[in-house]
Amino acid sequence: MCPDSLNLPVPSKAPRPRRGLPTGPRRETFTVDLKTVTPILGGAPVPRQLSEVDPIRVPTLRGHLRFWWRALYGHSYGEHQRLELARRERALWGGMTLGEEKPCRSQVDLCVRAVRDARRDGSPIDMTPSSAYALWPARAEDDEEPVPRWSPGLSFTLEVSAPEGEGIREVRGALRAWVLFGGYGSRTRRGCGTVTFVSADEREAWLPKSATLDDLRRVFGDVPLFRPDLAPSPGEMPLLRGARLYRGFKNSSGSLGVSAWGEALGWLREFRQGISGVEGERARNPPLPGDHPKRPRRSNWPEADKIRHHARPLKSGKGYRAYPEEHAPRPQHSRGPAWPRAGFGLPIVVHFQQKRRDKGHYSPSEPEDVQLQWGVAEKRNRGGTEFVPRDRLASPLIVKAMPLANGHFEPIALWLERAYPRNGEVVLMQSGKALDATRAGFDVLRANDDQPLFTPLREATSLREAFFNWLRDTKKAREA
Repeated sequence: MCPDSLNLPVPSKAPRPRRGLPTGPRRETFTVDLKTVTPILGGAPVPRQLSEVDPIRVPTLRGHLRFWWRALYGHSYGEHQRLELARRERALWGGMTLGEEKPCRSQVDLCVRAVRDARRDGSPIDMTPSSAYALWPARAEDDEEPVPRWSPGLSFTLEVSAPEGEGIREVRGALRAWVLFGGYGSRTRRGCGTVTFVSADEREAWLPKSATLDDLRRVFGDVPLFRPDLAPSPGEMPLLRGARLYRGFKNSSGSLGVSAWGEALGWLREFRQGISGVEGERARNPPLPGDHPKRPRRSNWPEADKIRHHARPLKSGKGYRAYPEEHAPRPQHSRGPAWPRAGFGLPIVVHFQQKRRDKGHYSPSEPEDVQLQWGVAEKRNRGGTEFVPRDRLASPLIVKAMPLANGHFEPIALWLERAYPRNGEVVLMQSGKALDATRAGFDVLRANDDQPLFTPLREATSLREAFFNWLRDTKKAREA
């Protein structure tokens, strides 16, 4: 029988009332309307793809909210209380088997409804604006098409249900932190997938008036935020307790989230690759007259020179080098290993330019198939140790547009409280093999005999300090 002949009523899209178990806690439900203000990259089950069926997926949202729940409330559990934290998180958000405890379902129910204005963008990535610093992984490679994105303006309704009392209060806190500091999909630490509330009433209820610490602490209540003095010995879990926040200068907020996002990304881009300023104050030397304007000269960070010191040449034998003579390592950068930009996240895949400016290729060629990773020296069964490379380390730095109660956005740079992995070291990999002589600790900005060419690396004791000092000294941003 044809289903249409049954004359069944059209199912309602309105949320259905949820009944808790007879012995379970009473539940509270709230609904918010959200919209994106920067492009969404990823968020689907398949990497580098969009979910055409569910542009906003509940599993992806749940993962984001769990992260920000830990960032807000994980400070209550020290490094020796990881099991207690895991139990608390599992009790609220659900989880698989933990020791002898059986799997349990999440106490937080999420429902996404009424997804609107989902516009797929498959256009090529323009590498000129600051947004390219976040979207470059989506650029076309070889014969492939650019990775598709959801354009800004996608809106949806989110219904949240959780146990009354502490449960719903913490879930609200996680949602607020996600809206302010996170985003949907991938590359959220570079500002992709930023959302805000659709209605003015909801913005007033959920968001701060500005990115000052007083306003932020006001909306989060008694949760300790941005208090490095309370975190003398950070753990490996990213937290907001000891985080530091920088914001744009006065009048830098505006009604366009994309503009604030571009400004925040511009800070990081210029710090890492900027060509403006006098010698010593710029990250990279600018093109000379007659050069192609999009091909700057050498970087003033030490990594490229140190890679040239240590990389193996493509041809073995006396007199073969791993670099062309005109790009010999500068004397200010010694062989001593130091990889300061590793603090922005790993791995870092390094591609050297192999083509000369006057046509042809460099000979000998620049180093190939090299990247920076991190790893740990582990004991072997037969004695001794073996350095075991690890794959990924997320950046502790978030640069994005933070939404405000008045509908405007402020550019921010948020450095989460987080220690580097215990006993972890940064290492240069070539052709999949670690070069042991290149191992160095995190936050080693310079070797003992280095004379840094980039001023922010000369006195700072950490990459965070170097970056924030540079923001302050160049008057691009101020501490919140």
